[in-house]
Amino acid sequence: REHVFVETVKSWSAAQSYCREKHTDLATVRSQEEAQQLLTIAGASLSDSAWIGLYRDDTQNWEWSNSDDVIYSNWKADVFCASVNSEGQWIDLPCHLQRAFMCYKETSNITERYTLIEELKTWTEAQQYCREHHTDLVSIKNASENEDLVKKAQGKTFWIGLFNEPWKWSHQGDNYTFHYWSNGQPDNVGSNENCVVMMTSGEWNDAACNTQYPSFCCEGKDPGSVCVLI
Repeated sequence: REHVFVETVKSWSAAQSYCREKHTDLATVRSQEEAQQLLTIAGASLSDSAWIGLYRDDTQNWEWSNSDDVIYSNWKADVFCASVNSEGQWIDLPCHLQRAFMCYKETSNITERYTLIEELKTWTEAQQYCREHHTDLVSIKNASENEDLVKKAQGKTFWIGLFNEPWKWSHQGDNYTFHYWSNGQPDNVGSNENCVVMMTSGEWNDAACNTQYPSFCCEGKDPGSVCVLI
């Protein structure tokens, strides 16, 4: 997949239209290495920030880590990752906080299906641990399951597999979950920062979509292609 740095400043929508007309779409960033490649392509031409293809989905959907449909919920309130408190209510918390967590394992043995891990981890670390040692973070399908897990947790608040992923890539079919937010971002200042720029550090910041920036376009769909300046 090749990438092109477009110096002409545009709004996010105008940049998306330009990239789709002249190339394939705005750039999708799948790793920190790719972020660095884009900076190399832009070189000294990138003096501030440039649009990439990430934007906030208006639906603000919640998704289960293992892709289960969300058919049951028990929210106490409405931020990013979901935890269950000692009363069984669900609380959304910033994903970087450290909490205990509940893993599940695909097994016919009910007693081995759920495991509380008391070691405190961020949501992402908890997800990785569960996937390495069990099956995934737990998904909760009904009130009875919720009650059973609360009993198993014995008063501890724990991460579950539910997370809020309102951000989507402009290029349809790109479902990569890599994020490279700058410290304190996204902060959605003014409640209208629904598009994403890459800064000169390579880190991301959410920005109002009508702000004008240069942009990165992607060319082609082969994920194995090398980033080159054309």
